[in-house]
Amino acid sequence: MIKIDKHINVIRFPGFEYPHCNCMWIEDEINCLIDTSPHKDDLNFLMTQRVDLIVNSHGHIDHYQYNHLFPDSRVMMHHADRAIAQSPEKYAEAFGFYELVKNPVVEKYYLDAVHYRTTKIDEFLDEGKIINLGATVMQTVHLPGHSPGHSGFLFPEKGFIFTADIDLSTFGPWYANINCSLTELIGSINRVIEMKPEYIVTGHGEGIVKENYSGRLAQYRDIVFARQKRIVDLMYNGYNTLDAIAKMYPVYQQLPRPEIIFYLYEQVMVLVHLRYLIQTGSVIQDGEGYYLEEGLKASLF
Repeated sequence: MIKIDKHINVIRFPGFEYPHCNCMWIEDEINCLIDTSPHKDDLNFLMTQRVDLIVNSHGHIDHYQYNHLFPDSRVMMHHADRAIAQSPEKYAEAFGFYELVKNPVVEKYYLDAVHYRTTKIDEFLDEGKIINLGATVMQTVHLPGHSPGHSGFLFPEKGFIFTADIDLSTFGPWYANINCSLTELIGSINRVIEMKPEYIVTGHGEGIVKENYSGRLAQYRDIVFARQKRIVDLMYNGYNTLDAIAKMYPVYQQLPRPEIIFYLYEQVMVLVHLRYLIQTGSVIQDGEGYYLEEGLKASLF
């Protein structure tokens, strides 16, 4: 646990290991826990504390895994993620089941593998919502793209933003939900840069990031464009269906295990790119085929 001030602590989970994340523990007039998927040792400590309020950054299970262990806590989450946090069917749908995979056996395997469970939500977050904990005040910053309801939290008197899954991982941004938006994701990353906080606290990885965080955020964002360039190169060379493009792994480059799940993630992220390219007028869709607009060349991307 890393102490920021008398009231605010970062509960860091070292590395990237699903289904865990960095959390924040605020001891104040109202004790508040931001996200609930720490290491078991930290969880054991938290369970000895009075947790009045849980604020979840978004509706992915690795950020609200242990909500159920705090039944007396009030829970807040952005309303746009309500469905995936309260319905296994909606969660599976968001991850590409039904549209890309219509196999109930694989769906059950997936939900079991990610330890899916629902959570109660007592109050919904939205852009700009002020949460007053006593001496500590934080403000909701809606940062969609990773999920529709993905939110960060600005601590204006302390000069930092908790950016949740805008996390500076070396893999880059993750957007393997059918309802992810590259326009929103890029805008959210740019927004954090433009807000110019003194530093950021990320939901995975190193946690507190002070040195050159804006440059690192720009590099992290630009991984999206590098992936898009690979996808466009493939289209230019005759790979014109979702499956044909995804089988070349332009996002993951090499699939981790279990491959059946990560290939689904690959497909979804390629699909998110294709929809973005259609939205920006660079690609047209004809049935199951995706084609560069006439006159566009791969070198332009």
